[in-house]
Order: sequence, then structure tokens, then C-alpha cells
Amino acid sequence: MTPICTKEMVPPTKRRYDFALSSFSRMFGVPHVTQQMSDLCFEWALGEEIAPLDCLHHVDRYFRALWTEYQN
Repeated sequence: MTPICTKEMVPPTKRRYDFALSSFSRMFGVPHVTQQMSDLCFEWALGEEIAPLDCLHHVDRYFRALWTEYQN
């Protein structure tokens, strides 16, 4: 029997983008996520940098610091 995969694999860049954007959604609320925030998430997703994965609080602090740096 050959297993059939019904779910398409999501590319790593898309997963990284979604991960980063979810942090902004938690911090600012979905209606307040801007195009600039989305652009930052996309740029981050294309890179090699790794966010802390031990807890969501640290993830959000990490992306908050990136956002502050990005705005300056």
C-alpha cells in the first residue's frame, strides 16, 4: 500500500513568514498589523536568522526588537 499525502508541504519560507507574522498579530492584534510589519516578516523569512523557540514571550520580544530596529 502506498500512502497518499493529501496535504501539500508548505515551503520553509512561508512557514517562517507565518511564524513571524503571528508574533506581530499577538503583540498588536490582527487589525493593527501593517504592510511594513508584513514586509519585515518577509525579509526575515528569506534570511537565515533563527528566533528563540523556548517560549512565545521570548519570540515576541525578539520580533519587537527587530521591529524597533527596522523603524529606525
